This record gives sequence, structure tokens and C-alpha cells, in this order.
Amino acid sequence: MTKIKSLLQAIAGALLACGLSAAPAQAGPNRTFVSGTGTDSGTCTRAAPCLTFAFALTQTNAGGEIDVLDPADYGPVIIGKAISIVNDGVGVASIGVSSGNAITINVGPNDSVHLSGLTIDGFGVGVNSAQNGILFNKGGNLAIENCVVRGFFFAGINIEPRTNTPSSVSVSNTIASNNGRGIIFIPIGSATVKGVLSNVKTNNNFNGILVNGETTTGPSLNVTIVDSESSNNGFFGVRAVSASGNAPTAVMLRNSIAINNGFGLVSDKNAILRVVRSVVTGNAAGVAGGSTGGMLDSYGDNDIDGNTTNNTGVLTGIPTN
Repeated sequence: MTKIKSLLQAIAGALLACGLSAAPAQAGPNRTFVSGTGTDSGTCTRAAPCLTFAFALTQTNAGGEIDVLDPADYGPVIIGKAISIVNDGVGVASIGVSSGNAITINVGPNDSVHLSGLTIDGFGVGVNSAQNGILFNKGGNLAIENCVVRGFFFAGINIEPRTNTPSSVSVSNTIASNNGRGIIFIPIGSATVKGVLSNVKTNNNFNGILVNGETTTGPSLNVTIVDSESSNNGFFGVRAVSASGNAPTAVMLRNSIAINNGFGLVSDKNAILRVVRSVVTGNAAGVAGGSTGGMLDSYGDNDIDGNTTNNTGVLTGIPTN
């Protein structure tokens, strides 16, 4: 025992003699800052902020936070670790791109990403324009709040996990407009995926909200939509779709509005869309379900009227408890 202690003391002494330390290296900061007048150098302190989200991410500890100090365009970012990117109301903190994705998320199964107060713009150029505002490829949890996502060719928010570990997504107080699809859930992996959309507006897209279980091999895909609006979308407001033999795909829609779309609400191919205390009006077709295997259930307290055709499928009434 004495010999081991002496050996450890000798090693420590040698390290100190060389100007080294046996302790681990200090990590980076838990909070960094960006500014439109910043520079991508240093450690992104409040006194010397950085210019882009991408550089600030490299200086921030996993699980830390990047804070916006003033209005600017902070550039696209690929997120590979748990992080929060937060604009607490200093003005428009934007990410503008003309190609590719504005934000791509590839984080670990236990990692969380939080995006708040961002304006994400694809400029709506056309077929060769930016593809996705937010692309979620993998991760444990994604929370989006107080954001605007617009002008993307494929989707404003694309939830496309490709893993075999569970993912959960929440979107609140957010607008997705003038995109090919406002918000889409289309998991490709084998994991359970859960989503909650609260006070979300999808308007002037080709498709509003799409929950698509045709490509997942996971046990379930469940999305709840509350206090939200899907309006003026060219094809449908809200659509749930699955494929024969795939895991159940279910959407619960509560206290929401589908207005002035091609189709208000659609359920296809073994998916289930349940509707409670919602308004469906001004659409070419109000609700469509049942004819292609999808189920559309109404709790009997919805207003489905004032559409060119109110119901083109089988609307099943179910009792409230």
C-alpha cells in the first residue's frame, strides 16, 4: 500500500514539474451569446458575442444555451448535441436560407433541443429553393415555441426521425406558412414517436398538418393538436394517414379550426383521426374518412358546416365520457 501511494505521489509530482495537472480540462461555457455585430471567434461571451449560431454551438457545452442579443440573421445550423437557442424578444432573430435546410437536428437518444423566438425563412423561391425550415432526424426531445417558419419547398417543420429510440416533439405558439407542408410527422425508423401541437397556425401551405405513418415500423405514431388553426391550405388542413400492416397512426384534434382548405380533415389508410370541440367550415370538403380505410371519429360536439360538401366519407360518432 505504501509503495502504491509513493508511486501516485511521484506521478503527481512529475506532472506538476512539467506544468501539467492531473485534473480534467475545463469545459466551455454553459451559456453563450450571439449578436449581429459579433465576430465568430473566442468563447461567445456577452461582452464579446459571436456572429452565427453555428459557431456559438461549437463553444457551448452540451445542454447549454445560446442567447440572442439583438435582431440579425444568424445563419443555418446543424445541431449535434443537446442545446437551447433562445430569443427572448429582442427583435427578429432570423435564419434565412435559399437552399438546403435552415436547422438540422441530429442528436443523441437522451438529448433535448429547444428552439424559441426564431424566424426561419426559405424565401419561397420554388422547386430548387430551401427544403426544410427545421429537419428533425434524430433525438430524444424537440421543443419549438414562439417561432415563424415560412417559404420552404418541402416543409416548414419536418419531423422525420430515423432511429429505433423514442422521440417526442412539442410545438407551441408557432406559425408555419407558405410552405409545401406546414408541419409533417413522417418517421422512418422503428421507434415510437409522440407529438403535441398547441396554439399552432398552419396557413397558406399546400398541405397544412400531415401525420404520416406509411414509412414507420415503430409501435405507434400519436399526435395531439389543441387550440390550433389550419387555414387556406391548397390541399388539406389536417391529414392522418398510415399503411396496411404498419403501426397505428392516431391524431387527436381538440378546440381547433380547419377553415378554407381544399379538404378540412382527412383520415386515410388505417389511420385514426378523432375530433372534439372543433370547427370545420369554408372548405371544399369538410371531412373525409373511411372510404380508404381511415377512421374519422367525432365526439358529437363539433361544428362541421358551411363547406361545399360537409362529409365525403364515413364520420363515426362516439360518446363523450
